[in-house]
Amino acid sequence: MAEPLYLRVKRDIADRIAQGAWPAGTYIPSEPDLQERYRVSRTTIRKAVEELVGEGLLTIIHGMGTRVVAPRLSLKPATLMSFTQMMLAQGITPGRRAEELATVPAGAEVARNLGIATGVEVVRFPRIRTADGAPVSHNVSYLPVALFRGYDIDNLLGGESLYAQLEDAFNLVVQTTEDTFGLAKADAEVAAMLEVKLGEPLLAIARHGFDKAEQPIEYSRTIIRSDRYHHTITLRRKS
Repeated sequence: MAEPLYLRVKRDIADRIAQGAWPAGTYIPSEPDLQERYRVSRTTIRKAVEELVGEGLLTIIHGMGTRVVAPRLSLKPATLMSFTQMMLAQGITPGRRAEELATVPAGAEVARNLGIATGVEVVRFPRIRTADGAPVSHNVSYLPVALFRGYDIDNLLGGESLYAQLEDAFNLVVQTTEDTFGLAKADAEVAAMLEVKLGEPLLAIARHGFDKAEQPIEYSRTIIRSDRYHHTITLRRKS
């Protein structure tokens, strides 16, 4: 039995994407161009594209075209790893941008999570994290200023990993973290930073970082693109 035409088209499009002819984030040719390329009907092209969309390889952006989807970042934690370490382990180039440091008085939420009094100074460190140059998350970390007495906090800006900088420049080791997961929607500011649509559903993570003595070092809030990330947790029945 002859293979359906749409499957041939689908396979060829997928192969071209895998070979880098249409890289992640770019748009494949329009329906008329694909019809001409493969010499098939519009129905055949639509069927092939619909299946690739269903498999997560393509996404349709109304008014713009059909875009190649970047692979999702996979996280299956067994030990504590920084964002930089996780990306490098998957062969992805990590980066960060729009970063700045400021010393601000702790609000009630930050103070409660760092175990300090409201109004005590903390370092606020926001940045956008990127994977192969594309934005995937917006992070805001808060750290007690008292941890950095006698140091230049601008050293936090060096390198790619906050945890590596804390250890190398300040001898502060984040030994344990506790993450709380939730959901958020992209407001205008976040949508622009992460290059997503207004109202797009996002993953929200609140993190508490502790040293070996279980003293708080960091409280952070992270908003992550849900189309670029999945988190796997393995649970085992108690014997």
